[in-house]
Amino acid sequence: MTTLPGAAIRDETVPAKGVTAFTVRRGETVRVEDLEGRQAVDLICYNLENLDEKFWAAHTAKLNGTIYITTGHVLYSDLARPMMSVVEDTLGVNDVICGSCSFELDAVRYGEDKAAPGCMDLFAQGIAPWGLKRSDVPMCFNIFLDYPVQEHGRVVLDRDAGSKPGDHIDLRAEMDLLVVITACPQVINPCNAHNPTPIRVAVY
Repeated sequence: MTTLPGAAIRDETVPAKGVTAFTVRRGETVRVEDLEGRQAVDLICYNLENLDEKFWAAHTAKLNGTIYITTGHVLYSDLARPMMSVVEDTLGVNDVICGSCSFELDAVRYGEDKAAPGCMDLFAQGIAPWGLKRSDVPMCFNIFLDYPVQEHGRVVLDRDAGSKPGDHIDLRAEMDLLVVITACPQVINPCNAHNPTPIRVAVY
C-alpha cells in the first residue's frame, strides 16, 4: 500500500464487489487506491448537512470544461457547489459520462440470464442506513476508467481500468460529506479485466 501524506483517520480494505459508506469532514482527504490493478471504482457523495444535495456528473464536466477529470479539478453538486477537489491522481484517467453498472442495465446489454447486481445496487445498499433510497443515487464518478469519445460521438465502453497496483486518487472534501465507494463487481464486460479485486479506501 502507498504511504499516506498525513495521519490516517480511516483506513480500510474494501473487498472485491464490496461497498463502503462513511462521513468525512471538510478539509479531510479521501484516498482510493487500486491494490492489485485494473479495478474500476465508483464514487458518489452527499452534503452531510443536506442529503438532498449530491454529486452531479454533468455539472462537474461543464464547470471543469472537460469530461476527463484529474488533478486540479473539482467534483460539483447538483447545486453547482464544490464537494471534493482532486489533489493527486497517479493515473490521470477518470470518467464522468458513463455512470454505474446495474442488474437492469446488464440485463439489457447482455441478457437477463447473465445480469448480476452492480454498482447501482451496491450504492443503494450503502446509503440505506442514512435513510436514502436507490432513487437518491446520482450518476457516479468512475475512478480509473477511461471511456474515450470518438468520431461522431461514439463512446468505447468495453475496456478495462488502466490502473496498476498502487495507483491512487486523493480527493479533498470541500464540505462535510457522506461518501459512498464501490469496488465495481462487473465481470461480464472488461472494466475490471473480468476479475474484480479489493481496493483500499483511506481518509487522512
